[in-house]
Amino acid sequence: MKRLLIVGVAILLSGMYYIYFSIVGSLAKEDLGPLGDFIGGNINPLLTFISVVLLIDTVVIQRKAVENAQASEVEARKTIKLQSDLATKQSFESSLFNLITLCLNEIKNAHLPLKSGTYTGNQAFGKYLQIFEKLMSSHNKPDILNQLEELSTDALFDNLKNFAMVFKFITDYAADSEKENYISLTLTMMPTSLIALLCIAHHHGQWPILASFETARIFDRDSLKNYLNHYL
Repeated sequence: MKRLLIVGVAILLSGMYYIYFSIVGSLAKEDLGPLGDFIGGNINPLLTFISVVLLIDTVVIQRKAVENAQASEVEARKTIKLQSDLATKQSFESSLFNLITLCLNEIKNAHLPLKSGTYTGNQAFGKYLQIFEKLMSSHNKPDILNQLEELSTDALFDNLKNFAMVFKFITDYAADSEKENYISLTLTMMPTSLIALLCIAHHHGQWPILASFETARIFDRDSLKNYLNHYL
């Protein structure tokens, strides 16, 4: 548009220049004054109009340049935020999986020495569960509480404490929109016998470490409610 305007003005001025001097050549000197006033009176407003149009065009171009720069800045900020959020998520997940791996390794090293033999790993927690189920079948609550107290420094307590740290890490540092997924993932990686023992401890015991599981609201899940109802 700007180029067309400049070309048009150039053509117009050239035409007026030609017409002016053609007329001047054919007029007497006393007629040149009014003619000059006429032409000047028409050219000045035209030039003023052209200047205003060019100024408006310049302002529009500058405004578009500013808007484009602002849009680029907003897009850059979004990109930086996305990259920052992704880095934070990757760092959190790396720490979480390291913690879960440590917990699973500790489970492998767990052992329960009994007269019938020494049980290790998942077998140890399976044996723990058999002991508690036998106590609960006798409906002797004091025996259950005493057994829990005896195990408060044993492998069962230590491994539940490890997972309590994992759930606390999730509730403290995971994004709200991701907490549910991380909690579900952690539960799926826990041995079922350990989850059952956790529900027994929740129902019959008062270990401080249970607070981390309660904060994560894992006992509100339908899958764990089945365990809780079974061991009531």
